[in-house]
Amino acid sequence: MGRTGWTAAALILFISLITRNSLIFTMALILGLMGAVVWLWSRYSLAEVTFKRRFSVDRLFFGEQTDLLLEVTNAKPLPLAWLRCEDDIPYALELAPDERVRHYQANRRVLINLFSLGLYQRVIRRYTVTGTQRGAWKYGPAKLICGDIFGFRSQQLELQSTDLLLVYPRLFSLPELGLDARRPFGDYESRNRLVDDPLLLSGVRDYLPGDNFRHIHWKATARRQELQTKLFDPSASRPLAIFVNIRTFTHRFEGIDPELREFAISAGASLARWAQQRGDPFGVFANSMMQAGRRVRVAPSAHPRQLMRVLEALAYCVGIPHTTIERVLQQEVDGLPNGTSIVLISATLPEGLRRVLVELQRRGFAVTLLGIGGLRLEQAIPGVAFRSISRHGLAELSLVKEEEKHTFAAPEPAG
Repeated sequence: MGRTGWTAAALILFISLITRNSLIFTMALILGLMGAVVWLWSRYSLAEVTFKRRFSVDRLFFGEQTDLLLEVTNAKPLPLAWLRCEDDIPYALELAPDERVRHYQANRRVLINLFSLGLYQRVIRRYTVTGTQRGAWKYGPAKLICGDIFGFRSQQLELQSTDLLLVYPRLFSLPELGLDARRPFGDYESRNRLVDDPLLLSGVRDYLPGDNFRHIHWKATARRQELQTKLFDPSASRPLAIFVNIRTFTHRFEGIDPELREFAISAGASLARWAQQRGDPFGVFANSMMQAGRRVRVAPSAHPRQLMRVLEALAYCVGIPHTTIERVLQQEVDGLPNGTSIVLISATLPEGLRRVLVELQRRGFAVTLLGIGGLRLEQAIPGVAFRSISRHGLAELSLVKEEEKHTFAAPEPAG
């Protein structure tokens, strides 16, 4: 009850005292008590009220589902006739049931729930969220609105806490991309010896200037009284560095094709899964930032959790080019082990990128370009393998292989 109601109650009370009318006095008293109840109820309605939002699983593969649980608790001896909860949710992910969803922005929605809570009561509402789009999706903040039973007064509480739901990129099998599952990058090999495996000791030799000091065999050195260096067998697995170019057009002013960008990210994640299944060290790099403010960069490794690191980095990818993929290649190549296979996924091939790929091949890396979005080469890149991949790779596989026979020159033999 607002100022007008209190003024009316005081006026009625004043009239009842002047006229000494007990009925009017009773009405004034009831109106005053009602106003006090309304004031107390609205003042303390949100006291000891808590709101929690949680997911049964907060990391999803593409297409998976998780439960979104909204929990409201009234931990006080005062019932709540009504409580309105407005929770900010992303637009891109499917929510069921969705009859309480209201649209208010281009990429955000609000989920509205009405509760009626008794003394010390807790209510849980359950929704199903489907990971229909890659990304790191923020849920929240929320707003609680409550008031008295008569609807005269209300108050609201802003809850700034948020929760994050991570949806990994969609994964394809290599045949779905139009690649041979056994030799997806053809017969291109690095001219350099594969990476030495420190666990595969094959012998010793005399120390030469430039040898790694950590590879000195001290027991053999003590026996021969001359520095001896360990010899290792090459590793059976070749490190794989996957570079994802999320720029879908040659010029920045042309914008971005969201579907093509997401396919590039999915193709990179799919290659990472293939490498993990083979047991090869692998890493992923992209010319984009993550939401944490760092560039997408996962150095090659054979750690058991490497695939999850890659999927999380690509899920956090904001989808806006931070720099050119040429610059990323130049920045990262010096830190890659000898014998690394470099695979670039790109929808464009500007002249600067072509020169970088040629230089990488001359330095001894096995380089493969996976073209997306209908990318075709007018002229083959010497020593660089080229494959055209698409989301309909199974249907286009035979066509792509037939075109390669007539379009692309044979690779230069390995030195």
